[in-house]
Amino acid sequence: MLRRVPAVFAFLVLLPGCSSKTVAPSPPPPQTSGVNQPPTTWFAGSDPDDPAAGWQVATGLFGGRYMDLSLTGWATFQGVPNSLLGPDSLLALPGNRPPRKTFYEVYDDRQWIRQEGDTVHLNSWVIFPGGGSDPDSPYKVNVNTALLPDELKGKPVLTPGPANGSAVGLRLRVQVKDAAGRVSQPSETTTFPVFDPASVLHDPIVNGYWALTSAGKAYATLHAVDGDGSVDRSVDQRPGGAVGIADRVDEGGGSAEDVALRARVLTFFVDHPPVLLRDRPEFTPRDHQVFASRDVRLTSFASDDDWLDPTLINRPGGTPNYPSILRWKVAVLGKLAGTDQDTCYVVPTDFTSAISIQFTIPAWIASGPITIRIRLCDCQQCDVSQGTRTCPFESNEVAPQQGSCTDTDIPCQLNAPGLQALGYNPR
Repeated sequence: MLRRVPAVFAFLVLLPGCSSKTVAPSPPPPQTSGVNQPPTTWFAGSDPDDPAAGWQVATGLFGGRYMDLSLTGWATFQGVPNSLLGPDSLLALPGNRPPRKTFYEVYDDRQWIRQEGDTVHLNSWVIFPGGGSDPDSPYKVNVNTALLPDELKGKPVLTPGPANGSAVGLRLRVQVKDAAGRVSQPSETTTFPVFDPASVLHDPIVNGYWALTSAGKAYATLHAVDGDGSVDRSVDQRPGGAVGIADRVDEGGGSAEDVALRARVLTFFVDHPPVLLRDRPEFTPRDHQVFASRDVRLTSFASDDDWLDPTLINRPGGTPNYPSILRWKVAVLGKLAGTDQDTCYVVPTDFTSAISIQFTIPAWIASGPITIRIRLCDCQQCDVSQGTRTCPFESNEVAPQQGSCTDTDIPCQLNAPGLQALGYNPR
């Protein structure tokens, strides 16, 4: 069953800490004259190698480090030691938080620690700790001190005061580029934290939260806000914003300013592609399987661990309560009968059952070595990959953000009469 875990995280950061350790504020910066100086932002995730966290390790295609809450439930979650996801998050001022490009993912009963380039589940929550410095503004954090509970009074993050080198809050934006190259343009969040139960902007969180319901490449940015209301717009002011900076630098280009700002953009991927279960003994085709007939029947099992159908009612945070979405497309690559010319036959039907993939290889595919290409999709309308020049799939579906498709080539042998047996010679 899908669990609504974000509320647990949202209130966790405001619980009184069991630690007596307080991070000392930075000394006030020197006074500057003239125009207000904008703040600076960075990611401030936890150390994935910190043994205090007790991360478990999952191996396999989509492995990583995680905490398992399946036996105890989220109500017992006490946070991540030595991080901003826990009671100590109210002790470390934004300007004192160590920079580190890691973040968290929550899906079902597991919390994962992720870093740049990782792949997270479709329909997961992601959580971004961040830091921010400011050279000249007062620390006018958004707190209604009259409504602050006694156990939270005196916590550095929630205590307004003079300039101390820290930004007063952050904003978050996550864009996703789908397989067709289209980039989402969501609004950024409002500033957090805001502790004012009397306000519609009340948002008592220290970290940024984002629900990921679109597949593709994600580009996350945090924007520090200072006590005078200025927002760090250094990334936004570059051509293409976060996406433009990351793509230019990652492709080996970009200006010196792009290179300097690349650290402020955290990129990762969304959606675990579906997987063929080729280890199952009944799976066909097997490598180098011989087909003595052109009438072919395949038993091609597959799985997916993070399906999502956007046309149905969904809540972010885990596995939906409806069956997985799996579609197979099949093509046969070989030689044109009587020639050395490469050719391909695309079966003109999508299959939604692993035990009923049946088709006939046409006679113009020559007997001999062939390749059976299986395209597996975890969506209803996401296939936009055109395949290879010699074997183009008809793939112009309208919603590439719904999921992913993968191609698997399996070498086989066709030993069945074809046009050659009828004396066909195209030359």
